[in-house]
This record gives sequence, structure tokens and C-alpha cells, in this order.
Amino acid sequence: MIGGAGVSTKKRAQLVRRGGSGILGGTMKPRWGVALALALLVACPAAAELPPSDEEAARAAPTDAAATPAPPPPAGEIALVPGGRLIPWERLDDESFALARDVVSEALVFRQVDGIAFRSRKEVYDYLVQHMDFAADVARMLRVGKYRMHRTPTGFEADDGHGAHGFLRPLYDDGDRRVFYLQGRYDPPVLPSIAGRLVLVLDTSHTLAPDGENYAEMRVAGYLRLDSVLAEVIAAVARSFTEEMVQKKVKRFFRDVARVSRRAYDDPEGLIEELARHPQFEAERVAEFRQVLFAHRPPPWAEAVPFRLTLEALTLDPGDLSEID
Repeated sequence: MIGGAGVSTKKRAQLVRRGGSGILGGTMKPRWGVALALALLVACPAAAELPPSDEEAARAAPTDAAATPAPPPPAGEIALVPGGRLIPWERLDDESFALARDVVSEALVFRQVDGIAFRSRKEVYDYLVQHMDFAADVARMLRVGKYRMHRTPTGFEADDGHGAHGFLRPLYDDGDRRVFYLQGRYDPPVLPSIAGRLVLVLDTSHTLAPDGENYAEMRVAGYLRLDSVLAEVIAAVARSFTEEMVQKKVKRFFRDVARVSRRAYDDPEGLIEELARHPQFEAERVAEFRQVLFAHRPPPWAEAVPFRLTLEALTLDPGDLSEID
């Protein structure tokens, strides 16, 4: 469960086409002027035509009152699109399946970012991903991030501090792989608002490196679908920029979690002290996070007793107890 939203494992057998809106976007660059001009050349001729007369409209009208919808694509076809196999489709519930399928099957851009590594312990990292509003607040306190996130009944409301805002909804979580759905818009300084949707797949593995430190390595895949004709034309003309934008936003989205997780690994005592002094954080939340930070440490009494953490139950010899007296 992430952000208060449960993750279902009910299977979905077929695909159903549905609509929607939203995106968390990127920054403005000069080449957008060229893209906009080309987009207007493509999009405006049709808008400049005179409207058809009543007689012409009648001849062009369909004979059937209700159009026959196109049949849904066969189940499994969605996995054949670029990056489609990264999503565990068979483990999504019906609603999550439809949200992800509508984006992935019509994605204008698919981008994958590998090799994001940082010092971290899994339990701390998992806590921060499950409480991304808290992670964003801590990142702003440390001045290493600008994201603002607020919990909602289905996930989080997010603002990246760079003109993009919308909603994030967790769709799947098995502890190592997570799937998120984002819906929103980007308000650039010159162009009209750009609406779209984004599906993110986050894979994380934790390993003990030869230097004795624990590291988390993230792989993030993003699928972008725009929800306006003009935005799609602009993005298609400037595809290389669109791909760069998606890659930058994908990395930025989880950067706050990575930075806070690394700080918690390197200086847990100092981080807790800063949180306890800051008026923004409730004492209950700080105490809860403290337990997560220090859960791996043995209790103080273990210093005077032969002690080690183990996953298996230990059988004590009666002679061992005499050493404690």
C-alpha cells in the first residue's frame, strides 16, 4: 500500500479503451518556437477552412445514428508495445489496468532511465516511497528538492515547482517493482497549458557493495501520452526534446526520495535532530521515522550480552545463560 491506496492483485483478461487527461511536464527551450510554428502550419489549415453548408453536412452525415465502436485489441497485445513487458498486467485490478493501458497503448514517448544508485537501506527507502509527501517535505527542508505533495484518498497531489502539477496514483507495489499513474498539466510561460498522462514503472534493488555499504539502484521507465492535438503535433515535431523532457522529469520525480534516503543513511542522528527542531513536522511522524531509521541497530543492552541479529531462531545452551550472571 502506498499513500493510503491499496494495491489489488485481481487479474484482468482483456483490454478496454478509455479516455482521460493530464502530465507533469518539462522546461521551456528556444526550439519550442520552431516547433510551435511548424505545428501551426500543420494544425491551422483545417481550422481556416469555411464551415460546410447544411446540404454538404447532411451528405457527409453517417447513415447510422450510433457509430459502432472499434473492438478492443486482443489481450497481450499491450505487452508488445515498447516497454510494455515491464508492467505486471496480470496483477493489476480492472481500474488500474485501464488507467495504465490507456497511456501505454497510446504513448507518444517511452523512456527508460537506468543506473540511479545511492546509499540507502531498504526499510528507509520503502518508507519514503510509501510516504512521498513526507519525503518531499524533508527534501525542501534540506534544500535539495522543490516538490510539494499532499496526500489524497487515492494517492497524492503533486507540484514539481517548475510549472507542472497534477495527481499521482499508485497502481501496483510488490516491494521491488512499483507502478504509478500521473495525471495533470504543464503550464509553460509562452505556450498554452499542455495536458497529458504519464505511467511510471519503478524497479529498485538493494545490494551490499564490496566497500561494506548498502546501495539502492533504481531503474525508472516512463510512458507519456498527451491529450491534445496541438500538443501532440508540437511534441512530434520536437520529438528529441520531448524524450529529453520525459527523461529529466522521470529522474527528478524520484530524486527527492533518493537524496533524503542517502542523507538518512549517512547521518541518521543529524537528520532526526533537524526534523525534531523543525515546526513543520509533527512529533508523531518524527518518532515513527526514527524507529525506521534505527530499526537495524541492536538495543543498548546488547553491548553487554553476546548478541547478533539473525533471521533464524537460535537455541541457547543452558551454559550460555551462566555467562550473563
